[in-house]
Amino acid sequence: MKWLFQNVGKRAAFAFKNPRYAAGSIVRELTRSDESFIGRITSAKAQEIRGYLNEPVSTPEFAALLKDAAEEFRHLSIESADLFAKKVLLQYAAVRALAPERIVETGIANGVSSAYLLLAIQKNGKGRLHSIGLRDPAFLPVGKEPGWLVPSWLRGSWQVEIGDSRQVLPSSLSRFGTIDMFIHDSLHTYEHMLWEFEIAYPALRPGGLLLSDDALWNSAFHDFARKMQEQDARILRGVGFLRKSKA
Repeated sequence: MKWLFQNVGKRAAFAFKNPRYAAGSIVRELTRSDESFIGRITSAKAQEIRGYLNEPVSTPEFAALLKDAAEEFRHLSIESADLFAKKVLLQYAAVRALAPERIVETGIANGVSSAYLLLAIQKNGKGRLHSIGLRDPAFLPVGKEPGWLVPSWLRGSWQVEIGDSRQVLPSSLSRFGTIDMFIHDSLHTYEHMLWEFEIAYPALRPGGLLLSDDALWNSAFHDFARKMQEQDARILRGVGFLRKSKA
């Protein structure tokens, strides 16, 4: 199954340039510390989290989707999220364990992360995903809409809103009231990330999760966790995970 290893070259190059991070990843893999942390913030066992990580590629329809997408991306000159990265699997596992009723996500692009989140929702048998994104040609094939990769059989629990999160996110959160999970994956500048965290955090229920992709790009996630005095906050595989402890 060569398609499972489509990004192995990129990962090897990253590991060569970042040996300390790569060594830490190996240690975390051996000790299952990532799974233990996700389990702690979702009240699940580490072994349960480990089982969730294996579900997507063990689901025939979803495995076929990933295989077809990997083949299509080979012929496209656009940037795309890693279809098989553990960072998206950890987000999937968090949704499976927390079983949220309402997830709000900023940033859609081709819909790789959205597809994983929607699969988790389907397996939970509950929940909805509200995604906000732009028609950015840097991330989309010509003629494709944001989230084009998500198949019809996963779209029943999905609501897409096209627009800049600075215009769309406040009204969406106001309309929803309380949410269970917020995922930042839009513009990764310090100012924008911090703005999204600060506007989404009050809408999170106690025990809800705030996630941030590419949290290592700057200190916004770390600074926000420290400001809110949240102890259950950690960056795993480049994704920030924070559990809201207070009302």
